[in-house]
Amino acid sequence: MQKDIRDIFFNNIKKRFLLDKNFYILTNDADVHALRSIRKNNRFIDVGVAEQNLINVASGLCNNNGKSLVYGFCTFLTFRCYEQIKFNLASHKANCKIVGIGPGYSFPYDGPTHHGVQDLYLMYLIPEMEVFNIADNNLSNQISKNINKINGPTYIRLDKGNMNYNNKIKYSISDGFNIVFKNSKAKVLIISSGYMCNLAVNEAKINKNVSVLNLFKFKNINEEKLLRIIKNYKKVIIYDECTYWGGFTPIVSSLLIKNKLKINLNILSSPDKQLFKYSQNRDEIHEYLKISPKYLRKLF
Repeated sequence: MQKDIRDIFFNNIKKRFLLDKNFYILTNDADVHALRSIRKNNRFIDVGVAEQNLINVASGLCNNNGKSLVYGFCTFLTFRCYEQIKFNLASHKANCKIVGIGPGYSFPYDGPTHHGVQDLYLMYLIPEMEVFNIADNNLSNQISKNINKINGPTYIRLDKGNMNYNNKIKYSISDGFNIVFKNSKAKVLIISSGYMCNLAVNEAKINKNVSVLNLFKFKNINEEKLLRIIKNYKKVIIYDECTYWGGFTPIVSSLLIKNKLKINLNILSSPDKQLFKYSQNRDEIHEYLKISPKYLRKLF
């Protein structure tokens, strides 16, 4: 498990691809190290920088019990072809997995075109689309190994780097969330997802008043269980790298409102504005936007 999260995910996908002759992999000219050995296979299709056509081809390949997986940078696979995803893929409930790499500010040196901070909620808005946000090696391994058990149109957001922060967690994919760090006397619960969950866990390790919940699925979750967990804490902090309206913040907020749960709620997320900034360091951008762990600690 001491590998890049992407290698873990795509190595399992490659095994599934080689076993299943009805399984297709498509990309918009993106390169993934783990898949290089199968690029010449007839079922591996590089459509090029033509995302609308990419989704149309992937949807068509899902006919007659076919399965397809599309991968590329998350911003390009969502915004550029949203209409095709919504109508040509999702409305037909095509068994297609869209894997968005480069989420958040994981490619900070490429600037605003590569800042994936609004794609999560964009895909959540499509009624038929399930959404996963993966940012640790354990969960990457579990979801990719069981990709054939996840039916229908699904958006999977995949971070980068060695995110090996807790391999002992037995993630419940059906629940859609897990407590990933628990302090027995904690009064504060951080609800996070993706890369920021890793930062939250690091903070919880040095502050006994904090526990961390990783929300990695956004539809068809065990809402009753999630609400029971939240009720055990005096304060809840939503910690999201996405913008307020681009990530999971509205999902959690609406759940609390729907169930009339009165809770001391604090939100720390990216500002709702376009960021025209280039950097060699993801943490530097977090500091600039005031969403770094330093600002998270102020909410405890």
